[in-house]
Amino acid sequence: MKKRTSIIYETRGRAKEYCELAANLYSGCDHGCTYCYAPSATFRKREDFRNTIVRKDILENFEKDVVTLYNENEKRPILLSFTTDPYNHLDVEKQLTRKAIELLLEHNLKVQILTKGGKRSERDFDLLASKPDLCMYGATLVFTDEEMRKEIEPFATPTNERINSLKKAHDLGIFTFVSLEPVWNPDQTLELIDLTHEFVDFYKVGKLNYNRLQKLIDWKNFKLNAIQKLDSYKKDYYIKEDLQKF
Repeated sequence: MKKRTSIIYETRGRAKEYCELAANLYSGCDHGCTYCYAPSATFRKREDFRNTIVRKDILENFEKDVVTLYNENEKRPILLSFTTDPYNHLDVEKQLTRKAIELLLEHNLKVQILTKGGKRSERDFDLLASKPDLCMYGATLVFTDEEMRKEIEPFATPTNERINSLKKAHDLGIFTFVSLEPVWNPDQTLELIDLTHEFVDFYKVGKLNYNRLQKLIDWKNFKLNAIQKLDSYKKDYYIKEDLQKF
């Protein structure tokens, strides 16, 4: 018998700092972020990676994994997603993310969303708010300068749209978090904390990797400034290992 593809998997390396379990419902991502590590991680050309497709037999295999984890009394959250965005443009049509959330919640498994999809993700807030003890909603925030955002994250939603979605989720009683990674411009990252601290419950702070610009940033100074600001707002946060070392 052919071995079934496992959709919900144990993360490794740096990815484990975000979540120990994850699932990618799509192959590729059409946001086109220039700093994205996923094309090289999946051995695809960057242009080809933007052609998002549905993975074969995805929901069937996903449901089998969900049942297995339920029977094992799994308590760790499942992150959607690592090598794709759960609310890429194709998901507007396919709605696989909604179906995956429904399956997870039906089996009382924890859901963790990380997206740059903004308003597209709000479609599923009713599900996340229905079991807030099981759900976390997060957005990746990199820029306050919209022109820079358009250049580096050309097909992701505007930063302000993502921030508005975070606020709506928080108002619905959904636990919210922000991924401040990569840090492209330290001043903009610190400003993002100022803009969001009233409705974000948790921050994860990393740095810029795999890019020559990382050598131009005083990471020790940025880390100290970020910690000072987060502490002043009395926010919970996690500093990723690649930034901790500075």
